Amino acid sequence: MGQLLHTFLAGSFSLLLRVFLIVIPIMVVLEVFEGTRAFRRVVRGWAVIVRHVGLSERSAAPTLVGFLFGLAYGGGVIVRDIRRHDLPRRQVFIMCVFLSMVHAIVEDSLVFLALIPFSLMALFWIVVYRIAWAALVTLALTAAADFLVRRAHR
Repeated sequence: MGQLLHTFLAGSFSLLLRVFLIVIPIMVVLEVFEGTRAFRRVVRGWAVIVRHVGLSERSAAPTLVGFLFGLAYGGGVIVRDIRRHDLPRRQVFIMCVFLSMVHAIVEDSLVFLALIPFSLMALFWIVVYRIAWAALVTLALTAAADFLVRRAHR
């Protein structure tokens, strides 16, 4: 029993340390980068893309972070930006639906490519298909949620 507890605590601490060593630098870099013109340009460009699924420019930055780094690593930034920009519930819902299907697209795509022969065309289709599917599902669920909210308020 003692060995099991030791293994559990050692593994838990190791995982906590790894997450800490990944998340903290990401958050520091994003904080430093956030005030720059380059960051604002990237976010504006991303906002043009995600506007088609109903996201505003204020929700573009946390969506971009979740898109690139995933929900686990980008979660702190996402929660912080939701509070900082006082995003409406509808925007948070749309962001969650969209990110549930495309979070960590960079690392997931690399895993997919490890399973199939590498080609730029394969990478293109993996990324494009995931984004298109996420956009369609997000639009459908947002429309359904809007319909139910309007119906509830009658």
